[in-house]
Amino acid sequence: MAFWLQLTPFVRMVGLNGSLARGEAKKSSDIDFFIVLKKDRIWLGRMGVTLMTQLSGYRRHGHKIAGMICLNRYQTDDFLTIWPHNEYHARDYCGLIPLVDIDNTYAQYFKKNVWTKKFGCPMKENRDQIVSSNWILTGLRHFQEKIWGGRFGDGWEKMAKKYQKRRILRDKRTMTAPVGKIRVSDQELCFHPPKGVDKLVR
Repeated sequence: MAFWLQLTPFVRMVGLNGSLARGEAKKSSDIDFFIVLKKDRIWLGRMGVTLMTQLSGYRRHGHKIAGMICLNRYQTDDFLTIWPHNEYHARDYCGLIPLVDIDNTYAQYFKKNVWTKKFGCPMKENRDQIVSSNWILTGLRHFQEKIWGGRFGDGWEKMAKKYQKRRILRDKRTMTAPVGKIRVSDQELCFHPPKGVDKLVR
């Protein structure tokens, strides 16, 4: 799936985190993907990533959980620091495994998150699982980014934001989640409802 996400416009990094990255996954576990998208295109980029994973049949939704990809965090390439700074996030993101790395985004992510060390979880560099760049997919991604760039893309980004933000804010999981568990902005989309509540992935 990470290999094919090279085709998705505005993707700059795909990282594996959560229980699988920590070596704690169970048969019932899902697969957490951390997605970095180009600045000013988080909403269009999210639509593209969601579409690709949905078409693959691996997107987590409803009761399809085990072995499915959970798209629970997106950030832009100008906002790579994980917030808030706490032990939970330090443990979850210090060992993130990059699967796709475009424009050396992983190195920037690594530098921005050295704060994890103060929680006893120093950043662990791991480039072994990065998929090989494919020139055909890269070319197609560049072509799509030209189409969706500029003023034309700005208009579609605004519409994508309006549609997605309305759905997110009206979702009952958003309305009942503790402060900070669901974060929605033009730089960060984070969906972490409390345990026992289905993750917000729409």
